[in-house]
Amino acid sequence: MNRRALLSLVAAGVTGLAGCGSPEGETETETPTPEEGTGDSTVTTPAQERVERVLSVWNPTPDSVFTTLVVSRDGRDVYFENLDLVPGERSTSRVDVPLGDAEVLIETDTGVRASSAWTVDDARDGLEVVLSRESAEFWGMVSCPPGRACSVDQGGEAVDLPLVGDGSGRWYAPAGVVVENPGSETATRLRIGLSGSPLLDRTYRVPARTRLSVPVTYRTGEYSVVVETDERTLETTWSVPDEPTKYIDTESGTVGCGPANSTLTVANRDDEPHQLTVRIETETDTFEQSIELAPGETRDLVTVTESGPKQVFASLETGAETSGTWWSCPPRGPASIVVDATGSLALRTAGPKPG
Repeated sequence: MNRRALLSLVAAGVTGLAGCGSPEGETETETPTPEEGTGDSTVTTPAQERVERVLSVWNPTPDSVFTTLVVSRDGRDVYFENLDLVPGERSTSRVDVPLGDAEVLIETDTGVRASSAWTVDDARDGLEVVLSRESAEFWGMVSCPPGRACSVDQGGEAVDLPLVGDGSGRWYAPAGVVVENPGSETATRLRIGLSGSPLLDRTYRVPARTRLSVPVTYRTGEYSVVVETDERTLETTWSVPDEPTKYIDTESGTVGCGPANSTLTVANRDDEPHQLTVRIETETDTFEQSIELAPGETRDLVTVTESGPKQVFASLETGAETSGTWWSCPPRGPASIVVDATGSLALRTAGPKPG
């Protein structure tokens, strides 16, 4: 029996469920019939209160993945879903789950099996599961579009956001800032500006192990972002639309644009062998390698581990060269360096899908 069949059987065997992707229905418990003459009547007890929450599974890896996701409460499974996710795909569902503490289990046909506690409360909008090739991360989710009610917003100032576009590109969603809080609940002040003009200055009470998402703009530009907590102040620049989402970790102080698309594909489509030299530079590291490529050969190189801009330089023994910037940011796919049939060299990077 293959792994996919096994995962399907696991999902099909979840107890007490109405079906794939459906939560358990409410139940009633009848009390014993009272003795005649007591005047008591039959009493029913409703099931645990349910609320609608967002449940998201994101596959930022370069591989297609089949997953089974199960949510359980007090030893009983209350929700499950089977998903086929192509590289970069994010599946989002709105599900009915009981308030309180639950357990989430995810398993993939690539060998990942991970679980986490999930506190279903009024502060968070839901849960996001982010896959990697080796494991999975679980994050509480809360979205705070300026001008709309938000459970963790403590007040402040903001212009009318998101900013309208400037006509220089096609957008599938507004670019935004995500504040990650992997530690205990903390007060966080977020300030965002463009060309010296403030756009947002608000304070949020970010719950533990939660990502706060703030949609900001459809407009191209270099934005300033400042995140302040009791422990530290973090300042960074944010390039839009090259970084569709800017991530700031309040505990480690790291910044980036999401899970890195770390695969660089090199391909020789010439009918002659070539020696390809690749150099990739970041603010903190340099990768360099010379590769002998046979005619028609293709290789995948894992050259970086963090997201953000990479300066790529490549050359052949013939003197052909190419260079450029590789923004290793979701939702982009892996970059590639290609030797074509004429012996020319090109760097190709995939941008966000047009809206």
